[in-house]
Amino acid sequence: MRRNKKPKKKKTDHPSLLKSEETLVTSLLEDFKNVDPAEIVARIPHSHLAGIFLERLPLDNEFPVPLLLALDEAFKDKKVHKLVKRILFRLKQKGVPIDESFPQRASHDTILTQTQKEEPVAYIGPIAGTIGSRAVLIVLQSTVKGYQAGIGLVSEAEGILQFLYGPFSKKRIKEIKGSLSQEAGPLVETSLPHAATILEIAYRRHMELHSDVPSQYPELRPRLLENVTILDRPIIYDFVSEIPGDGTLTDSQLGELFAHNLMESWLIDFEDLKPFMEDILKVEGSPIVLSDAQKADQVRQIKDKSIEELFPGPRRALLKHNLEEMAYFFFKLDQDEYSRMALTAARNLDEEDTILRKNMVVEFLLERSMQYYMDLAGKEGAEDETLEPDDSPRIILP
Repeated sequence: MRRNKKPKKKKTDHPSLLKSEETLVTSLLEDFKNVDPAEIVARIPHSHLAGIFLERLPLDNEFPVPLLLALDEAFKDKKVHKLVKRILFRLKQKGVPIDESFPQRASHDTILTQTQKEEPVAYIGPIAGTIGSRAVLIVLQSTVKGYQAGIGLVSEAEGILQFLYGPFSKKRIKEIKGSLSQEAGPLVETSLPHAATILEIAYRRHMELHSDVPSQYPELRPRLLENVTILDRPIIYDFVSEIPGDGTLTDSQLGELFAHNLMESWLIDFEDLKPFMEDILKVEGSPIVLSDAQKADQVRQIKDKSIEELFPGPRRALLKHNLEEMAYFFFKLDQDEYSRMALTAARNLDEEDTILRKNMVVEFLLERSMQYYMDLAGKEGAEDETLEPDDSPRIILP
C-alpha cells in the first residue's frame, strides 16, 4: 500500500523590510568595520533586524569578532545566538584567528560568556565658585557591550547637583568628556578611589540636606564601594609631604593664587556678605561726625563680626579641604608653584584668629569679595541682582 508522503515545509523567507529598516541595515553593513561595536548594537532596534544584519555580514579575514559578542550579549534571542555560533564556526574554518583575538578563551562558549575588561578611569574638574562644585566622570569598564559611565556635577557643600549613569559608546564618552572640559574643566585624570571619595562625600552631604535620594548615583554607588576604599585624607598628601619655604604666604602670593583663572570665582556669596556691606556703608555715610580712625575702627569691628559668622569651624574645614583638592589639581596640571601656594594656604587655615588679626586666608577672601562687589555696585546701572557672580558651572548632561 502506498504511503502518503508528508509535504515538505517550505523555507520561509524574512518578511520584507520597511524602507527605513533596509536603509538602516545597508548603513550598518557599510559602517560595522570602522565603528565601535557598542555603537552598532545601539543602532539596531530589535532582534529580528539583528538577525538579518548577521546573515548579511561578509565573512572575511577583517571580520570584527567583538561585534559578534556584542550582538550576542545585547539580544537575548535564540536565533541570534545560533547565528553567532554559526558565524564563529565558519570564520574558524576560513582560518580567521578568533582565538588570537581572545587568547585566554578556549572555546566558543567561553568566548561568548567572557569579555576583556579595561581598567576603570576617572576624571575630575576644578572646584568652582563658593559652593565648591566640580565635574566628575567615571568610566568603569570597557566590554564588547560598551562602557558604563557616571557623569556628574557635585558639591561637598550642597551634595549631588546633577548625575547620570548608564551605558555609552566609546565615541559618546569622548564627546561627553570634551563637553565637560569646555563647560566645567579642564579635566584631569585621577584615581578611581579619589573620584569615588568625592562622590561619596557629596552623596552623604546630599542626604543630610535633602529628603530625596539623588537621581541615578545610587545605581553606581554599590559598585564603587565594593571595588574601592574611600580615602581617609586628601590625595595631595600621597604626592607631597613637605612644603618648601617657611610655610606661610604673603598677601601678594595670596593675590597671585586667587588671580589664577581657576580661582577667580572663589568669592564669598553675595547674599551672605550683603548685610555686613550695608553696615559698612552706613558707617561711611553716617551723619554723626566721626574721625577717620573711629570709622576705620567700626568698619574693622563689622569685618571681624562677618568673619566669625561666615567662617565658623566647619566652613573653614571645608575651605581647607577645597584648597587641598585644588593643590592636587594644580599638581596634575604640572603647575607646581600654584600647587604649593594652594597647599600652603590650606595649612594656614589651621591658624587660629588672634586679637590683632583674623586668619590671613579668611581675611583675604573677605576683603577680596567685598572689593569685588563694591566695584560692581560702583558701575553705572548696577543692581543687586547683578552682583552675584555666575560662578558655578552649569552642565547639560546627555
